[in-house]
Order: sequence, then C-alpha cells, then structure tokens
Amino acid sequence: MNTNTHPFYIAGREPGSRRQDLPLWGSSEENPLQLKEQLTDQRPDVIRTAVEGVPGVFQLLNLLSPDECRAFIDAIETMGFTEDAAVSLGRNIRHNMNLNWIVDSVTERLIWSRAAPLFSDDTSHFMAKEPLGLNQRFRFYRYEKEDFFSTHTDGAWPGSRIVNGQIVPDAFGDRYSQYTFLILLNDDFSGGETQFLVDKNDPARPARNPKDANVVGVRTPAGGALCFPHGMHPLQYLHSSQTIAEGVKYIIRTDVLFSL
Repeated sequence: MNTNTHPFYIAGREPGSRRQDLPLWGSSEENPLQLKEQLTDQRPDVIRTAVEGVPGVFQLLNLLSPDECRAFIDAIETMGFTEDAAVSLGRNIRHNMNLNWIVDSVTERLIWSRAAPLFSDDTSHFMAKEPLGLNQRFRFYRYEKEDFFSTHTDGAWPGSRIVNGQIVPDAFGDRYSQYTFLILLNDDFSGGETQFLVDKNDPARPARNPKDANVVGVRTPAGGALCFPHGMHPLQYLHSSQTIAEGVKYIIRTDVLFSL
C-alpha cells in the first residue's frame, strides 16, 4: 500500500474486523479523475431499468464511461487494498479486498448529477423521502478468483465528507441513506452476479429466511449502477455476490442519502 501518492493521501484511520488502523483515503484535489461535467454526444444516455422480480431494485446504465471506469481502477490500485474492511463481517462472509476513499464534493456531484434525473419514485419505494445525493464515502471492493460475499444485508449510513482536512462522519445532519448505490467498474469476469433473495411465497417481499427464498441473479454491465433498498427500509434484501470463477471484479459501493 502506498502512503503518499499525490493527489491521494491517508486522511485518517479506522478499525476493521481484525485491524485497528485501516487507511481512509482522501484527495488533495477536486475531481482528481477529471470526470466530465456533461456526457459527450458520443456517449449513450443514462437509462433506468427495473430488475424484474425484485421490487424496488433497478439499474442505471451508462453512468460512467469506460475511460472513467479505468481511471477509478487505476487510482485505487495506486492507493492499494487491504484484506480487512471497516465492517463487522469477517473474511468468512466478505472474502474480497477493500479500500475506502472519501471522494471530494465535485466528484460526488458530477456522478449524482447523472443519476438524479432518473432517481424518481413512482412506486412509493422512497417512502416520501427526497433523494439528496451520494455518500462521499466510497467503498471499493476488488474480487479475485474464488472471492465472494456471502448472504448479508447492507446497513444505512450518514453522509461523510472531509472538511478542512478533517473527516466528518455525519457532515450534514439532515440526511441518511436508504439505498445502496453499487457501481460496476468492469465486467470482464465470470461469476460474480449479485443475487437477491425474494420470498418464494410472496414475490412482492424480500425473503427473511434463505430457506424460503427464490434467488434472482443480476449482472450489471461496466459503468452501470445497481440500486436497492437497505438499512431499515421494508424492502431491504438479503443478497450476496456470487463466487468469481475467472478474472477480477471491481466495484464501488456507496449510498443514496435521503432527507430525514
């Protein structure tokens, strides 16, 4: 792991399931990956598609360009991954490599500006709350051959930022997440589907017991985001990441912040 690779730096450290000193990265520059303000005419439009058979879950396709995906991968490989993660789940459940980066507000805004027009609620799944943006705490996972993430649920988070060089875990006070925002940075791997557990007796509901579940697999193309409820949301799903058979899978996990 590199510790002083401009413009990226270790902004702080936090405990994981095994270590007490996991690095939390920041950037000394705004928009260090030079994401574009507007997508070019050569790029397809961002489109929203529902995930059939999994209520409340949808994908936003064409969110990042191939060049932007590669820029993210190059940046995080420069910073370096750790086996441990700042979660309570051990490697018997979360078997992948981890990196946490609190991105700058410009990077967050540019990505959210592409997603926001399609983050509308015509099914009441947002529970009358307004989506306000993304959590700047981006968690990156690298899955190599035989890596996996066993069945689990995602927790809810406040919105983190780095302010005047200091990490502020709850930087807003007026918002909290209720949707996972999972960006796929590549798709040249086999295996690695996201698998949702749906109640086999009531397909409009998430399964609460894996024994009573139908499994719905989703494969998100590179540059797309998979969006699904989490935390205390009634449509919070048990889900997993299927074992990687070949290749390497890179993802960003962050959260959509909603008004309280």
